[in-house]
Amino acid sequence: MTKLTSAPLTTTTPTVDDSSLDRGPQDARALLGMHTVGARFVLAAYLACMAYVNFTSLEGVSTVWPSVIALVALTAAAVALISAPGDPLPVRWALLIAAACPVTAVLTLSVSPAPLAVSTQGWAHGATTVLLCFLCVRGRTTFAWLGLAGSVAVHTIWASLVGLGATTGLGMVLIDFGPVAIGAVFSLTIRPAAKAIFELRAAGAQQAAVLAARTAAAAERDTQLAELDRLARPMLDRIASGAELTAAERSTCELLEAHLRDRLRAPGLVSPAIADAARSARARGVEVILLDDRTAEPLTPDARERIHTEVVDTLVRARSGDVRVRLLPPHRAAAASIYVRSGHDTGRREFDATGADVDR
Repeated sequence: MTKLTSAPLTTTTPTVDDSSLDRGPQDARALLGMHTVGARFVLAAYLACMAYVNFTSLEGVSTVWPSVIALVALTAAAVALISAPGDPLPVRWALLIAAACPVTAVLTLSVSPAPLAVSTQGWAHGATTVLLCFLCVRGRTTFAWLGLAGSVAVHTIWASLVGLGATTGLGMVLIDFGPVAIGAVFSLTIRPAAKAIFELRAAGAQQAAVLAARTAAAAERDTQLAELDRLARPMLDRIASGAELTAAERSTCELLEAHLRDRLRAPGLVSPAIADAARSARARGVEVILLDDRTAEPLTPDARERIHTEVVDTLVRARSGDVRVRLLPPHRAAAASIYVRSGHDTGRREFDATGADVDR
């Protein structure tokens, strides 16, 4: 008698490597690399330069601590600019960065001599202008202009109070309008481009996923057809020859039909060991029924292995009657059941989602 075995399906499902889409932001920050290690290095160098300028420009400064606080405020705003999530930048972070402009100006100018002993003592407005440019890129152009307006107001008021004249204070920060304007215009270009680029990438990933699913389905179908051809073709050729089948061949046909039915009705119970045990049990006259109603939520590999082992042991011990194995729907308390009837004796065992016998 021909021995029927079931080779496990080993089709490999293609996967889409979209890890690059999952790492970091999907907006203008990504195009500019603001979320990268390199950006953090540039930020650290930028802050170090501002600290160097501050501490080498202390001529005539009445006290140092306001400048130190200004550096802390600048650092907090810069870190928030590259680290805060969301696109556009959340209002609370945009407000913090915009407020850093007038705050640092107040802190540094309040202890600086009038007129400034060295031009670098006005470093605060230049340092914060860089933040305002990138604030535009992060979608908060209005806040950038408000921050610049605050800086202008502080410098104008300070210059008026110390007798230098409002126009002098305005002249100190007039140069900052250019970079902020460039940042605003740049944001009008880079932000729509970034959106379009990431939409195209997402669409491409979706198309790749659809193609991978179709490829996997085709590979599964080809594997199933090859398996069916291997199992059924010899017997079909024998039947097509027109010769009368022997009793052994008719028995083989019955076993083959039951095996193919198992593959269709119980894919979660397909394994070489169960196929061999079911064939042997059926050859002894045992009625074997395998059902899988859990295809929507397959068992874990460990649970599947435990349940398969119990199914094989049950089939090997069966000598008469019938054995019914069923993988139960996901909403049931039990994950699988084995019903055994031999003469007047019956028994039923159930297994949970881990493969443990709930009756023990």
